Amino acid sequence: MFPPVIKDAVIYANLILMLAIGFTLTYLIAKIPNFAHGTFAGIGIYTTFWVARVKHMNPYISPPIAFILGAIVGASIFLVVIQTLRKYKATPISLTISTIALNIIMVALLNIYADYVRESTEETIFTRGFQFRRLDFRLFDLPGVLIATTILIVFLILSLHLMLTKTKFGIALRATVENSDLATMMGVNVDRVSTFSWFLTGGLASLSGSFLPLWFQGNPGTGNLLMTSVFAASILGGINSIYGAMIGGYMLGLSEILITSLLAKYISGSLAAYRMLIPLTILSVSLLMAPTGIMGIVEKYREKKATIARKEIETTPEIKAEIEKEEKERVFVEREGMKS
Repeated sequence: MFPPVIKDAVIYANLILMLAIGFTLTYLIAKIPNFAHGTFAGIGIYTTFWVARVKHMNPYISPPIAFILGAIVGASIFLVVIQTLRKYKATPISLTISTIALNIIMVALLNIYADYVRESTEETIFTRGFQFRRLDFRLFDLPGVLIATTILIVFLILSLHLMLTKTKFGIALRATVENSDLATMMGVNVDRVSTFSWFLTGGLASLSGSFLPLWFQGNPGTGNLLMTSVFAASILGGINSIYGAMIGGYMLGLSEILITSLLAKYISGSLAAYRMLIPLTILSVSLLMAPTGIMGIVEKYREKKATIARKEIETTPEIKAEIEKEEKERVFVEREGMKS
């Protein structure tokens, strides 16, 4: 029904979108880029490996388990590492470096787990470079992972929108993003909001990773390698907007696969090895031409449109006469005040 490259592109875009939402939300709350975010996907990858290869169960049992594990790790990192460093007045640079250190530790732990499983089992198990396409179901000649991730993305986008616009917690979250000090003065528990955001982003990243081995190869460092695309997606959409992360994630995911495929087909197959140049190029162009991303451009357009509309209203005879009347009244009041 669909060419294989289209299936690859849509599945990859769905996974990048989930990761980009989490990365952007963490940045908005903590005001630092979490460079360990991609490795949360590694937790999901090896959760699926444990379920499908070690326990020989249906791989679709792994997504909820992966979400819970990733969420617990994410919240724990915030409470134990980030909050502790903040108590000692750590700078944003120090906090960013701490996420890089956490990334190294987490990748090392995944490698240790992979080696442990390989050495502790009697049967030969490939704990690196594994893929479970053969375990996936098909519906209408479409792979199950494509259907599942697409439905999940639609549900995730609608849920986040409703949470941010219709719930008290969503309003508290937006207030924390805008100004955490002012939110605290208004009675918002900023620590609780921040903990939940790390809980949610860790869960989403791990959830994304749990689907990855059903179509792509899984390794301890796979999630880490995805960070280039995730970071580029957040910048492209606008790192100050969750909605921008959604747009940027999908655009970059599709572009990375489709452009690489076209280059490999019409120029040289060896160019497929340089796929990472696509997100790096998009990242560079975005930073040079539109640092605020797509949502920043949209916001500027809205502001410009509002300014034009306001000027048009102010130049109408009725409004102009009203403004002149108010100005005369203000001047009269000031003069009377000076006389008294």
